Amino acid sequence: MLNHAVLVRGFWNEFLYFCRAKFAVEVVNGIRMSFFNNFIAI
Repeated sequence: MLNHAVLVRGFWNEFLYFCRAKFAVEVVNGIRMSFFNNFIAI
C-alpha cells in the first residue's frame, strides 16, 4: 500500500513538472512572438 502511494506521488510530481515546463515554453514563445510582431509593426 505504501509503495503504491509513493509511486502515484512520484508520477503526479513528474506530471506536474512536465505541465509546468510545457507552460513555461508556451509563455516564452508567446512573449517572443508578441515581441517580434511589435518589432515588425514598428
